Amino acid sequence: MKNILVPTDFSDCASAAAKVALDIAKKAQAEIYFLHMHETAPEGGHAHMHGGGQSGGMQHHSHEGHAKSELDKLIRNAEKNGVQAKPVLVRNTGNERLVSYIDGYNIDFVVMGSHGASGLKEFLSGSVTQRIVRESPVPVLVIKNGNKKLEFKNIIFASSFEEDVHKPFLKIVEFADLINAHIHLLYVNMPYNFKETDEAITSMQTFHKKCPRGTCSINIFNALNEERGIQKFAESINADVIALTTHGRSGFMKLMSRSITESLVNHSSVPVLSVNINVE
Repeated sequence: MKNILVPTDFSDCASAAAKVALDIAKKAQAEIYFLHMHETAPEGGHAHMHGGGQSGGMQHHSHEGHAKSELDKLIRNAEKNGVQAKPVLVRNTGNERLVSYIDGYNIDFVVMGSHGASGLKEFLSGSVTQRIVRESPVPVLVIKNGNKKLEFKNIIFASSFEEDVHKPFLKIVEFADLINAHIHLLYVNMPYNFKETDEAITSMQTFHKKCPRGTCSINIFNALNEERGIQKFAESINADVIALTTHGRSGFMKLMSRSITESLVNHSSVPVLSVNINVE
């Protein structure tokens, strides 16, 4: 992990995400790119501000000036904490896509806040976050307002364990190792997709044999549906992060349908880590 992208609208939940990102960056010795999208006229573009410098031709509207000031504060705070950081101010005309900056800045991890389904902010609204989670080729950690906890000790990896998800799972292991967290493998057993206990355990044990970590625990939780099972299990162990794999634009993995994963991103009070199944 070398480059972390932190989209921000300077709200409380974006601030919480920035704090988590700083802690991760310090542990990984990574650089942070703080990105803000400034709504502007159709003739706008984007500028990469090094050290808070101004790009020629940028209009000095009050909001844009405020955005530069807030980005400068984030950069100074990062440097104060020993983390290298750069500001990215995007003049958004309505056609800008945040995921395009992942390749542009060689990003390998995204940390972002989300106001959830009921959020009033446009940039970090639930729908925008869902789209980023759906399209991002790199892992995305979604933080909610109030998730200012910097020590993540318990990570749930929820899966059907029917597909080959070892490659993306390695990213989850890498993250868990970085923050010194325990991984709980979770299979949600449901009435309409019921598996007998020995069958479910065998499937999970087969997966676990290929796991480079010998400390993953195996858990089966009975519930009426996937989302309810994940949420209830998360509550039962006081989970700090819920990790899922996705198929990106082509849809989510067999067990975790798009609506379930996006609903967790929107409604779960626990941070959600999404990893594309085709991650490099």
